Amino acid sequence: MRKSVIAFVLAVLTAGLLQAQPPEGMGNRRPMERLERFKKIRMVEALNLDEETGVKLVNRYSKHRDRMKELENERMEVVEKLEEQVRSNAGDGEYQRYFTELFETEKKIADVRKRFMDELKEVLTTKQIAQYIIFERDFMKDVRSAAKEVQRERLRR
Repeated sequence: MRKSVIAFVLAVLTAGLLQAQPPEGMGNRRPMERLERFKKIRMVEALNLDEETGVKLVNRYSKHRDRMKELENERMEVVEKLEEQVRSNAGDGEYQRYFTELFETEKKIADVRKRFMDELKEVLTTKQIAQYIIFERDFMKDVRSAAKEVQRERLRR
């Protein structure tokens, strides 16, 4: 029953994401914000945290997500520059320059993830950190599944 409620909420949120997705570069982020809020609530519930610990976790998680978004944008900019180089048939040296930049960004991403895991140790027990990692995996799996279901429904129409 609980899984079906979660699946239903994810389907509704995902439908909103797919239908309300603004063109690339536009600013309407409401569906993603709703999904993030839902994720934070589910995270606190899944880890069975008291209010104080939940607030600490959500604050750290939010800061982590903001930093990860910055780095993901940085990574995408490098990939776009690399794509420009491919279109213009650039030389090997130009490609190598962007490969290096890309790998540096990927290293920053890994460092930020490790730092976040270290910060979680200040708030959560080792078992709760394991539960958090499992929650992240399961939540993303549920979101992907809900998105596929919404797409299937759209194709049936």
